[in-house]
Amino acid sequence: MRTLKIASTVALSLALATSFVGCAAEGSSPTPSSAGSSSPGESQGSASATGAPTPTATEPACDTIDSNAVVLAAVRTLPAPEGLESAKWDESNVDTTGFDPCAELSWAVVSLEMATVSSPTAVLLFHDGSYLGTTTSEEYGFTPRVERTAPGAISVTYPFVQGNESNAEASGRATASYTWNDATQSVDMAGETPPA
Repeated sequence: MRTLKIASTVALSLALATSFVGCAAEGSSPTPSSAGSSSPGESQGSASATGAPTPTATEPACDTIDSNAVVLAAVRTLPAPEGLESAKWDESNVDTTGFDPCAELSWAVVSLEMATVSSPTAVLLFHDGSYLGTTTSEEYGFTPRVERTAPGAISVTYPFVQGNESNAEASGRATASYTWNDATQSVDMAGETPPA
């Protein structure tokens, strides 16, 4: 009996939440719609087994996403850098200033616990608040500079050591751009990364 009551409460809560989300769009009117017909720009969810509409890919609204939780969950999926398998990513010092759950492309930067100036750093990419992966398949030493260049594009400048320079002198720079490609639903990369 308790399971039935909980299931009914969850189904009712889902139906009410979906109704509120559907009515929340500015300029929309709460009118019923039938399958196959929608206004331009209007997205429709599909019906679930209970008859209640299921959330569309854009729900929950991006401005309700817990940014810290999303970024930390992504950091926790990162493997340790090659050769530093016992190292841990520094979850307490993640730079989230570039993260925007409503942006086509945004980022966060994380280094290792007890990092030095040349410790590996990862740049994590996000689309509409969903984690996509890192900018490169391997992490490079030194903290890169990340800048937004367009609503769906960023530029990452990776410092590196040239010749006999010390880590403090690292004068090399490699710049790569990352652009959200709506057609392929992926990120296009152009430019350079530090030499191997």
